[in-house]
Amino acid sequence: MHPIEQFTFEFNIQEDYFECHEILEELWQAGNRTDESLVALIQLAVARYHHRRGNVTGAMRTYPKAFQKIERHAASITQLGIDATQLLTLKSAFMEPEYRRIHLPVDERLEQRMKTQSLEPLDRTFLIDKHRLRNRQDVIDARQAALKNRGKWKNRP
Repeated sequence: MHPIEQFTFEFNIQEDYFECHEILEELWQAGNRTDESLVALIQLAVARYHHRRGNVTGAMRTYPKAFQKIERHAASITQLGIDATQLLTLKSAFMEPEYRRIHLPVDERLEQRMKTQSLEPLDRTFLIDKHRLRNRQDVIDARQAALKNRGKWKNRP
């Protein structure tokens, strides 16, 4: 599945905003570092994650950044299958202090692709605090290897 399809599935169906961030960050890191449309969607997912967790301040700081980029890169975002014009009309709904579920407006192709994906029941507590509860051993190992390669490793556990 293409990363944008996976992103929209995670956003609209699973509501796994942390995973949304991970999916597009990987695409961004893989050579699309100048693509601000990806950054806009990453920031929107981050804002949603903060908002649902009750970090309204963090969400309200991130939403405007995301929506500024969405506005600047509306054509690119629409080419990805997300209706940027309609998304921009939802800005005030996203910015309401109380979190509520809001779907990304997607084209028919993405809508159909989302329907073909299998839904995995996800624990709500895990979704809300995923950044703290996920297994990060691979990240820790990669950081330790990088430190070791740079000669900064000092027998850390």
